[in-house]
Amino acid sequence: MPCTGIWQMTTVSQCNQKNIPGLAENASFSPSEIYTVEQIKEIVEYAKVRGVRVIPEIDCPGHSRALGQYKPFYDMVTCFDSVWPYTLKDVYRIHGGPPTSALDPTMDITYEYAEKILKDLLEYFNDDLIHLGGDEVMYSCWKARKSIEEFMKKNNIPDYEHLMIYFLNKMRAVLERLSSTKKVVYWSNAATFKIKYKESDVLQYWGDSKEIPKLATIYPNNKYILSPNDLVYLDCGLGNKYGGKMWCGDYKTWLRMYLFEPTNYQLNEKNILGGEACAWSEIMTDHNYELRLWPRVAAMAETLWMPKRVGEFNLTSLVIRLTEFSHKLTEEGIPSNPVASQYCQIHANECFQKWPKTQSTDQLYYKHICLLYTSPSPRD
Repeated sequence: MPCTGIWQMTTVSQCNQKNIPGLAENASFSPSEIYTVEQIKEIVEYAKVRGVRVIPEIDCPGHSRALGQYKPFYDMVTCFDSVWPYTLKDVYRIHGGPPTSALDPTMDITYEYAEKILKDLLEYFNDDLIHLGGDEVMYSCWKARKSIEEFMKKNNIPDYEHLMIYFLNKMRAVLERLSSTKKVVYWSNAATFKIKYKESDVLQYWGDSKEIPKLATIYPNNKYILSPNDLVYLDCGLGNKYGGKMWCGDYKTWLRMYLFEPTNYQLNEKNILGGEACAWSEIMTDHNYELRLWPRVAAMAETLWMPKRVGEFNLTSLVIRLTEFSHKLTEEGIPSNPVASQYCQIHANECFQKWPKTQSTDQLYYKHICLLYTSPSPRD
């Protein structure tokens, strides 16, 4: 199975669009943070010859605020001028950055521009999958726009989940006009379990791992990519963008990621396409992102690419392999975190040997202390 990378393009604000000139220049942070058409094609080709699939993700209708910076798109981005305050514990409430916004699903212009964007992406990326996001849609932004409320009443749309389904169907129709072969990937978690998808859709699950078995009941015929945030999110445990706590808990270690086995969650194994570790870039830059990846994703990759483990595994052997891999990366100039302390990397057979179940650590510590205080002194 080839390696697969899903490239989230922050609602296309980072790549040049032939059919919408000026979009990237207005929606990106700076000219140096825009991918040209030539660069995109180079990346796709570079990956292809190395057995790596690159799947583009255009997250919509949420995570769309950047589009509003391009004047023709301003009206179709809800909540563009809203405030999203944040409370820092033991400090005070701050203004915070803007909300992620949501596209207006009731405007024809939304789908007209979507068609232009998708037309470009289908030219740049030739994979049979395309990711259309669908996560973290701020329904409050839709609720705040009177015209959306009126549209829902007129069209007998009872709630925002059904309005979301309306949007997905409209977007699917746009895609199908452009390509009859592309399959769509959507994000999935407990918040989207009410959404109806086509059985041909691939669901990338990013909620808590304890909820994974529900996929088999709610979406028994869909394919899945598993990315549970409590096991494989790479930006967790390092604080959020304001210096507060991260929403997804503690740091996910290489061992936790190695132990993540997608087939252990009561799903039909034929429906599991694989897993993905997610690296979100709110507080990642060109200077630190590789330290977030290595060697953790190598540990996860071994589990995903090797036959399923049965019974106990050799932890010492794993540490030695990861350490050697980490050293090879650093020799090539690629930053990688250490697997363990330097002593335990050198003496892995000692540090990670299996401890006898018959003797507890407390028993050993007590025995060691007794020997220390009863041993003859050198003078004796």
